[in-house]
Amino acid sequence: MEAYELIIVGGGAAGMLCAIEAKKSGIKSVLLIEKDNILGGALCLGNYNISNELKITGKFYRTYLIEEYERYNIETKLNTMVLKIEENNEVLCTSPANGIEKIKGEKVILANGAKEGSRKAVAMVGNRCAGIYTVGMAKKIFAMDNMIPGRKILIDGWNTLYMIEKELKRSNIEVVGIISDKEEINTYGLTKNIYYNYEILNIEGKGRVEKVLLSNDDDEIEVECDSILFAKQQLSDGLVAMRSGIKLNPETTGPEINDEYMTSKEKVYACGNGIYIHDYIEEIEIESVLLIEEIINN
Repeated sequence: MEAYELIIVGGGAAGMLCAIEAKKSGIKSVLLIEKDNILGGALCLGNYNISNELKITGKFYRTYLIEEYERYNIETKLNTMVLKIEENNEVLCTSPANGIEKIKGEKVILANGAKEGSRKAVAMVGNRCAGIYTVGMAKKIFAMDNMIPGRKILIDGWNTLYMIEKELKRSNIEVVGIISDKEEINTYGLTKNIYYNYEILNIEGKGRVEKVLLSNDDDEIEVECDSILFAKQQLSDGLVAMRSGIKLNPETTGPEINDEYMTSKEKVYACGNGIYIHDYIEEIEIESVLLIEEIINN
């Protein structure tokens, strides 16, 4: 069985920053495991500002981070899904190249990042029709040549609108309305129709979304559209932690940590959006330095 001083699960900003800092601090054997075929996570589609101090997009920051990452020759497994962390910090993972394998880590960092709130997280019924997306999926569609998610889009939620507003404007898409739990939100000039305190009661469509039934305590209305875009608040991804028997924080859905970033499993740590949603990249940069200091000192 392969063994490393430090295994990092997740190749987004937090995972890469921890790997770089670990190498800088003298940890010799570091392995980073990423489920996708490239590094960067959410940075890959981040054409919005992620900095509190400068105007830096996620894509620009990823370019810088990749260059820094490659300087340290960090061992990396791409296309590899971590299933869980077993006893003695044996990381169980699977990949097309190696099948199911176990890799021993003296210490492990969970840097799984965040996941999007979607239709599955919302109590509603409706036809199984096309045209229902999360913001992340819509951004992937926009990244394809001559592709858009729809022409008349109803947006459910407002928390992640900043991630998609440029693409919506550039593609001249009609946003027919935004469903919000707040009366005053930044619509980025996308629409004047705010459905305050409404919920999706039903989705109707033959093949593709045609209309949505909205309701609140006093009213029901129909909204014609060909797509629904969920812009819900992101949640910390605690799936690997849950499978590993690690205690979760019910407020964030990610693993619960102590002041030293350690989870309920000995020598397993967590950081980044995997523990709570950070507002700016500087927060994750500071966190990665503090976490590696804790790992070295303990």
